[in-house]
Amino acid sequence: MLSLTKQLLDLQQADAMVHEVTAHLERLVVHRRQLETRVVQERASVAALRDALQKLELDSRASNLEVDELDARIRAYQERLDKGIISFKEMEDLRTKIASEKLRMNRLEDEALGLMSSIETARAGLAQAQADLAPRELHLQAQVADTAREIEETEKGRLADLRNERAALAAAAPPYALAQYEALRATFSNPVAAIDHGTCGGCKIRVSANTVERVRAGREIVTCEHCSRILFSL
Repeated sequence: MLSLTKQLLDLQQADAMVHEVTAHLERLVVHRRQLETRVVQERASVAALRDALQKLELDSRASNLEVDELDARIRAYQERLDKGIISFKEMEDLRTKIASEKLRMNRLEDEALGLMSSIETARAGLAQAQADLAPRELHLQAQVADTAREIEETEKGRLADLRNERAALAAAAPPYALAQYEALRATFSNPVAAIDHGTCGGCKIRVSANTVERVRAGREIVTCEHCSRILFSL
């Protein structure tokens, strides 16, 4: 019976290793996804700078077009004022319109100058971002490739070996003992626990002297009367 308990303990250790390596594999998968997301974010950052520059350029063209239209209107008003035969009231109206349009044009010209300055700054920022993107992306892609390789090696190597080892241990255990073990494993990560100074190593509750003696005798599978874990003696 000691041999059977040892079999179940080895199975538990194999399960623990499978769990550990599986958790490591899951962390690798998450890490790869994060790296891939960073690549997308790096590209999106440069694209956002490009879009912002294009918007500034569109705004600048629209502002310049509006300045040209205002200038044309001012010239037309002035020509009417200089050459037309108009009433005093019409003359005053034209002078008011010319003054108003000139004020508006001055504001637009100031805005256009500000836009040109912003465009130059945006162009320099975009050029720097594009220059920086290539080496950053290469570095991230290399990390993605390394992580993908580690995932494949872990999944097809270490984890596959552990699962095969676990399957062999399970096949070697008597069906009744394996069924009992699997039922407990559905609840506990450690269905097989040691008795330490009369206490169950799983639930940490003291067991009866009779249970301790039965475990030491090793003639049967003995379980904790509190948590039902399979017990073994250190």
